[in-house]
Amino acid sequence: MNIAALATYIPPARVSIDQVIAHRGGNPAEARTFGQLFGLRQASTLANEESAEGCFQALLQQLAASLDDGEQIDAVILIQGLPAGSWRQSVNLAALRQQSNVIAADAPLLYLNQQNCATVFWGLRLAERLLAGGKHRCIALLVGDTLADFDLAERYVPGCTMIGDAFAAALLKPGGGQRQVSGIQCFYHPGFWQGLDGSREDIKRFYQSHNDLVAHALATYPQDLRKRAWLLPHNINRLSWQTWLRHPDNHHQAVATDLISDCGHCFSADPLLLLERYAPQDTGRPALLLSVGLGGWVGCAAVTSDASPEPVHAQ
Repeated sequence: MNIAALATYIPPARVSIDQVIAHRGGNPAEARTFGQLFGLRQASTLANEESAEGCFQALLQQLAASLDDGEQIDAVILIQGLPAGSWRQSVNLAALRQQSNVIAADAPLLYLNQQNCATVFWGLRLAERLLAGGKHRCIALLVGDTLADFDLAERYVPGCTMIGDAFAAALLKPGGGQRQVSGIQCFYHPGFWQGLDGSREDIKRFYQSHNDLVAHALATYPQDLRKRAWLLPHNINRLSWQTWLRHPDNHHQAVATDLISDCGHCFSADPLLLLERYAPQDTGRPALLLSVGLGGWVGCAAVTSDASPEPVHAQ
């Protein structure tokens, strides 16, 4: 399966960690400490007139330019890591299909939202199976969340992360190409079932287990691939990846963390936001996409280009 086209959108508006913590009744010292320790100083947010549906409509228009003459999208998969109802988070896929001239009238409209920030990997696995069935040839994967309608405090997870808004859309087709996806893995660790609703102690326990969850996921790939690849992970916070890199087995790994300080942790969209910046055809290196969700949901996938070695088969 190949990502034939990829478009992303990170809203230009920002909310600062100072604003969020002050809204929660905290003080500037707490905000300063959190920013210095975790590298999270601001988060992207939709403007008042923007919505998730509007962002996906614009991204689909960008993807349309890459379609062949007469080609249409024959399935749509919407991925949201935050299954919370709000006007700007809600996406009417039927309306989106009706407004678009590139989505087939009979294209199935599918929605996944139960695996937190790792939901994108369940979506990739679903797309892979649909394409393997032979009935579908061009699937649109829409990924993204917004907390713009919620209380400002909802963006802040103490001792862990700050949540931003961002969106990505990808066209998935069978076969190889410049962004060939393989070795898709999806795991569930039920010991962390509390997720975002967990207590401080639950979140602390998850944070302390982060390295082990990452190691378990990456162990499914050949060691040579892991050494050469850019790791494109969820932007949970900078400290998590600094701690992970201190382990002797991980010193070699190149980890893309440059979006953390810019837009925060954008839930399901993080790996695809990074893939646009670290595509194998541009870096000359394969990529490993990875998300570790608070609820114990973990997903990963390898992305290679036609110029790279054969597609990855997870061990």
